[in-house]
Amino acid sequence: MKKTIKYTAIIVAAIAVIGIIAWVVLQPPAVECIALENNVLENTFSEMGEVIPLSEADLFTKAGGKISAVKVAEGSQVRQGELLFVFDGSEQKNEEAGILGEISVIDSQIKGQISELKTQKSSLESEKASLENQSLQVLLKEKKQREDLGSIQALYEFGGASSQEVNDVRMALDLVVIDRELIATQLEYLTAQISLINSQIADLGAGQGSGIGNNGDQQLLAQKAALLDKLNLFRENQDELEVFAAADGIVRDLSIKEGQVIAPGAKLCSIYQPDQYRVDCYILVENREGMEIGDEVEITLQLQNEDKKFKGKIVRLAQEAVEKVSKVGLAEKRIKTEIAGEAGEWESLGPYFPVEICFITAQAKNCLIVPKTALFEDADNLWKVWAIRDGKAVAVGIEKGIQTPSQVEIKGDLAPGDIIIRNVNTSKVQEGKSIKAVI
Repeated sequence: MKKTIKYTAIIVAAIAVIGIIAWVVLQPPAVECIALENNVLENTFSEMGEVIPLSEADLFTKAGGKISAVKVAEGSQVRQGELLFVFDGSEQKNEEAGILGEISVIDSQIKGQISELKTQKSSLESEKASLENQSLQVLLKEKKQREDLGSIQALYEFGGASSQEVNDVRMALDLVVIDRELIATQLEYLTAQISLINSQIADLGAGQGSGIGNNGDQQLLAQKAALLDKLNLFRENQDELEVFAAADGIVRDLSIKEGQVIAPGAKLCSIYQPDQYRVDCYILVENREGMEIGDEVEITLQLQNEDKKFKGKIVRLAQEAVEKVSKVGLAEKRIKTEIAGEAGEWESLGPYFPVEICFITAQAKNCLIVPKTALFEDADNLWKVWAIRDGKAVAVGIEKGIQTPSQVEIKGDLAPGDIIIRNVNTSKVQEGKSIKAVI
């Protein structure tokens, strides 16, 4: 009897275990799922950019020299006309004195040449006066010879003189005419020489070359002209001994110090207008598609304790790509992109801050989004997802929309609230199979 009860209990227990195992086996498998809901999906990428002042002017020195005073500091606010730098003018003054000394020497040489020219002129004028007197005497002699020729020709016609006597008087007249013409030529030459000397004296007196005169004159005048140009330049540069701000703004790139010697044309600093910036960055050519002027971007300024975010809009996309070298040394084709913000929205930014820019190349609103792991292709290469309907798996055909590296927009016979299997790769699912959805 006791054995019968014992066997009966074992059999009942075995049947219970088998029943439990069968119940467990027959239960639908639990699968991780998601409930669809309307959402926003964006396809984005990020690049590093740089804040650029819209208005910035570099301040240079014309003359250079030794800095005797620096009246500003890096980052200080300045007003138009404010004194910023003072140069030591002692070297310029010494050089100016040297130039004036050289000009004085040349002036003395020019004065000596003028004196020599005046002496030559006086001698020529004296010689000219003598020739003019000779010319007058010859004219009188020529007049008398012509009268004598007339008289002797009259006597010859009446037989009172021979032909030889007439020829002698005519030859004497010819000699007088030749003498007169020679004196006239000499007077013309002397007049030209005196005029030339007068021109030379005028040129030297004015200190300017006119292209007339001997080589020595021109050389002195050219030397003086060069020295005067140099002197004028130094005198103009006297104004550069004090450098003033050309506009209101903030000082940047100030690296010079008092006592430092600056070369002519060297940069002293930059002055920029605060709160007036744009952001420049270079995007890869392959990321250009889908971007338009006016698209919004998000700008992130990474600070030590927090990240500050700003809104901006694309205002320029370059037409041609340029070659840029990446941080790892690779040559890349990139397109310059300029971004602007609303006035007053970028107060925390400063010139040449590095910032991160997030670009949105595509966006879908009120769309259904699933992980890419929820999609699979059927035998006809059509994309589908597993939906749980009435507790069973149903393959639903879909079309893919915007994609990110991990998510995808889906379109098809689906609606918010539908249950979708999250990862088909880890779920053994068949059409019509009962599924316990775990959300």
